[in-house]
Amino acid sequence: MARSHRPKATIADVAQAAGVSRGTVSRYLNGGRWVSEESAKAVREAVDKTGYVASSTARALRTGRSGTVAFLVDEEPAAFFGDPTFETLVASVSDALAAQDMSMVVLLAGNAEQARRAVEFLGSGAVAGVVTASVHSTHGTLEKILDQGMPVVNCGYPRTMADRVSYVMGDEAMGGRVMAEHLRGCGATRMGVIAGPAESPGGTLRLDAFRQVAGELLPESSIRFGDYTREAGRRLTAELLDHDPRIDALFAASDVMAAGALETAQERGIDVPGRLLVGGFDDSTAATAAQPPLTTIRQPFDRIAAELVSVLLREITDGYRAAVTVPVELVERESTGTVS
Repeated sequence: MARSHRPKATIADVAQAAGVSRGTVSRYLNGGRWVSEESAKAVREAVDKTGYVASSTARALRTGRSGTVAFLVDEEPAAFFGDPTFETLVASVSDALAAQDMSMVVLLAGNAEQARRAVEFLGSGAVAGVVTASVHSTHGTLEKILDQGMPVVNCGYPRTMADRVSYVMGDEAMGGRVMAEHLRGCGATRMGVIAGPAESPGGTLRLDAFRQVAGELLPESSIRFGDYTREAGRRLTAELLDHDPRIDALFAASDVMAAGALETAQERGIDVPGRLLVGGFDDSTAATAAQPPLTTIRQPFDRIAAELVSVLLREITDGYRAAVTVPVELVERESTGTVS
């Protein structure tokens, strides 16, 4: 006979039962500083009512001892290992955690079974908190993690979850705007865009800002949505050029897709930047390895990683949720006829 397990109570459950914020519950559990007697009484009663038991890992972190944080990426292994942005971000977050005497485990949740195991692991109390990246809505992974009361910070704007989860993001709109201004300044008269997936910041925020600046130079029919892979860059560039041979500037919402665009241009004998300007996003190793090297938008991953860790630690210790936007910058290279 299958056993029925009662879900473990979380800080969120205690907060709801007590009618106070998660931060108030965390402060009470961490010694009661800055908690009124009325709130303390409500939390005590809610703890008894819900049967809440504090995670030993989170408790250890609150008392200054080392802990472990999970880095969860909602992608299949092939996509994860094939994107240099993930490599850079994971390494930067690991370094930022190491500076706090903490360790990190990486979880991939690109399919339903991986997502189920990841959520189960995170609910076991094995980690103090989780950094999420590239989280899609398909498996509801982020929602399930939040429902467990797990401290979470997302790398990137979480769209429909922005009111529930802390996040740190590069300034997506700034990047799209600056790239459009740059291409216009380089003499572009007809633009095309390979945006990220429609549900991602690269498919919404970067595109919307780019579109506003490009104006009439970017027809709606010259916008495609890719999956951040090199193959998408190759295929969609061919599609755009077949649709409108007059395109003389192309913005791809990732360096990997932009590198694919360069390969298609080379196969067709199209000179870059003489005939076609190409810009990317991220300033990953794909940008510097491309031929010609890519003009791109640099995301300062070291700073983003430091902010991710800072925001997560504050949420773990006092339940404080935050949203941080980090400025980005244009890096000019040969793919638009300039060198930084």
